[in-house]
Amino acid sequence: MKLRIVIADDHPVLLAGIAHLLQGQPGLELVGMVKDSTALVELVSGSSVDVVVSDFSMPHGRYGDGIAMLRFLQRRFPKTRLVVLTGMESPLVLRNILAAGVRCIVSKTDPLDHLLPAVRVAAADGAYQSPEVAARLAVDPAMADHGEVLSKRENEVLRMYAEGLSVIEIAERIGRSRKTVSTQKVAAMRKLNLSTDAEVFHYAIAHGLVSASQQARAKAVESE
Repeated sequence: MKLRIVIADDHPVLLAGIAHLLQGQPGLELVGMVKDSTALVELVSGSSVDVVVSDFSMPHGRYGDGIAMLRFLQRRFPKTRLVVLTGMESPLVLRNILAAGVRCIVSKTDPLDHLLPAVRVAAADGAYQSPEVAARLAVDPAMADHGEVLSKRENEVLRMYAEGLSVIEIAERIGRSRKTVSTQKVAAMRKLNLSTDAEVFHYAIAHGLVSASQQARAKAVESE
C-alpha cells in the first residue's frame, strides 16, 4: 500500500519542486498540494492521508501556522504523521517544533532530497533531522537563545502577538481566557526585558518566531 502524502507551503515554486520530487517515487502517492492551513485541514479531513509535509510559516490560514497549527493538526488528525519543512534557523524554533511532538524536520537550506527519507521515517513514527537542522539543534541551549527561559505557552502567545493578533484573538484561537493570555504575554515580555510592541516584533523576527514578512509590521510599529 502506498503512503499518501499532502504538501502544504505558501510558495508555489517550492510546492512544484516538492511535487516533482515525490511524484513517481515507489510507494508514495501525492494526494494534493495546498497553500495555507485552511485548505490543509479541509483536504486532510476529506482524504486518507498518512503524512503531511508542511511549511512552518504559512500566514492567513484559518488555523494559523507555526506551533499552534502543528499542535492543532496532531489533535485533529492523530494518525497522520507530520514532516516540517522550514526556513527557520533558530535553535529555539526547532526545539519548540520537537517539543510540540513533531520529530521529522527538514531545513529548506538542505537539498530537497532529504524529504524522501523524512517522509518514510515519519510514516514509521520515527525521527529524522536534515543536516542543517541537526547542526542547529547541536548548539548548547545555554548559548543559543534567551527565549529558552519562556514556557511553551508564553512562547506561543508571544509568537502570535508578534504576528499581529490581539490578546482577545489569541485567547479565542487557543481556547484560553483573555486574562490568562494577557498574563502570559506580560510574563514573557518581563522575562525577556521587552517593554514595547516594537521590541517584541524585533525579538520575534530575530529569533525566528515569525516569518520575515512580519518585518514590515515591526517597522510600522516602530515608526508610530
